[in-house]
Amino acid sequence: MRCRRIRYDREDCYYHLMNRIAGEPGDFPFGAVEKETFLRLAIDLSRFYSLDLLSVVVMGNHYHIVCSAPATAPAKAEVIANWRAFRGSGSSVLEPDWGNEEVVAQLAGRMRDISKFIKDLQQRFTCWFNRTRPKGRRGGLWADRFKNVILEGSTALWNCLTYVEMNPVRAGLAESPGGYRFCTWGRMVGGGTHPFAANLVRHLRQYLGECAEDWSDQRVVAELAANMARIAAGERGEDAETIFAEEEAARNTRDRFTVTVRRRVRYWTDGAVIGSEIFVREVAATLTDAKRALRKRLAKGTPPHSGDTPPLFAYRRLDPTL
Repeated sequence: MRCRRIRYDREDCYYHLMNRIAGEPGDFPFGAVEKETFLRLAIDLSRFYSLDLLSVVVMGNHYHIVCSAPATAPAKAEVIANWRAFRGSGSSVLEPDWGNEEVVAQLAGRMRDISKFIKDLQQRFTCWFNRTRPKGRRGGLWADRFKNVILEGSTALWNCLTYVEMNPVRAGLAESPGGYRFCTWGRMVGGGTHPFAANLVRHLRQYLGECAEDWSDQRVVAELAANMARIAAGERGEDAETIFAEEEAARNTRDRFTVTVRRRVRYWTDGAVIGSEIFVREVAATLTDAKRALRKRLAKGTPPHSGDTPPLFAYRRLDPTL
């Protein structure tokens, strides 16, 4: 059964996007070349779209993307700059008629559309994948339409970034995300450059608020690492001294996602809307009947530790152990 696509346009919105290929369970056709190509295509397309990509993780048969989509279409100057950044100064493709406001408006609408971005990304990868098979290949590659989960920036974004970057660890492909080269965090740890570093730091700084205004970019990212180490140690039932030691170690290490939650939780892929109870009900009211949204029994996530972290809520009720 297909899930209805959800999009929230009243304000800038965070999304967790994911999809997997068609095939039997246990099929993992993406090797190093395939994963590297998918990641490269995502980075290339990000130059055209006005979406802020924060994290991309490519696995053996699926992918995860965390991004922010603007509530309004980009201005004409940004549309022109994005088009030229993507096509390149030496492109043989004829530029659009920038004096035609209708053409500019259509491009601007496309640049903020997550569905168009995923369609372009999946089609480009499928064409490359089919063309490069030893005996050639035809037809579709993806099992269904992609899934998208709306995230509240002040609560769910922080945790979802952790969940997404931990995929290689849960799959046993690496000891930490920093040891997995086919994700944005692994790119930064292994090569020294995060492909969406400016986006990641800006949105993390926004999440942290006034206390982070004067922080360096390195400290902003380190704070996320320290927070996750603290949560993980708390979940394991460690004493206060051990929790503090692991928090400080994560804050001062280059590979900053080493210790964190390892359990797979379906809320991050099938939750529809995730955040505080007020946020979830407000967004749900814009997507469905308002009375139904108020009566809906929300799935309540268990806080990762007994500290001050507020619980998260998901609009769809699922078994978190699957």
